[in-house]
Amino acid sequence: MTISMKPFHFLYYSVCCLIVLSGVLYSCQSQNPDRVILEKLDRNFNASKFYGPKIKRSEELLHADVKSMDKKELKEVFETAIFKKDTLAIFNSEGSLPTLFYIESTAAWGTRKLKPVKNFGYRYTTVSYNEEKDTIALLNGVSFPALTMAEDNSGKFAYLNAMKSLKNKDDFNKIYRYLQKRYKRLKLQNDAGGSIEGWESEDFYYFLLKKNRREEQIFSFGEDKDNEPAITEIVDIRLEIYGKKYIQTMRRKNVYLPDYIPNVNE
Repeated sequence: MTISMKPFHFLYYSVCCLIVLSGVLYSCQSQNPDRVILEKLDRNFNASKFYGPKIKRSEELLHADVKSMDKKELKEVFETAIFKKDTLAIFNSEGSLPTLFYIESTAAWGTRKLKPVKNFGYRYTTVSYNEEKDTIALLNGVSFPALTMAEDNSGKFAYLNAMKSLKNKDDFNKIYRYLQKRYKRLKLQNDAGGSIEGWESEDFYYFLLKKNRREEQIFSFGEDKDNEPAITEIVDIRLEIYGKKYIQTMRRKNVYLPDYIPNVNE
């Protein structure tokens, strides 16, 4: 009886291992190494792993000897998005805010000479990019060329801001419809004329901020200036995603957060 059960146990063990391995592989492949798929974002997202190669490449380009490059190499340099990594720290607000503290980069103009209360983690920022060609994040088929992301000292995701300027209003509607359909709507006390909308999931808060502006076509030298300049309607949007754990930590530490972010139940 014991002998006849061994093949069954081996088969059962093998199947279990395959299931676990499949889960691990799926988790590893759920994110693109070059772009953040925002629909698949989870609280275990590893910001330093994602940005590591990009930061390294940016530093190489910034320290490269452009005088020794040919046209092809120069073209690559100027067309490559540049990223930077900053240290985030908690500073004393000294009465300038309704909270005791605020969080900012130690390299920011207003904090360079200040002594932080405590280091918090790191922030990764898209410094330069091509609005039309670059894609660093995606949501419902809409690309974002610029992305800022922060993590705490233990590597836990804190928040991200994805930015985009739109000439096509359909893109904004795609983002809005996705958030509206997928997540629970938040009632916000909004003083910005209705330009901020909010939603929540189990792990995150989502905020969609919109600003309309008009862009006037600039005539090149020699063009007829008597014609009326073409006006293009532009929508600047920012999608903010905050981890609820991050919000809880900031509330406990009395660190400033944007007014539209609600309290999180502990």
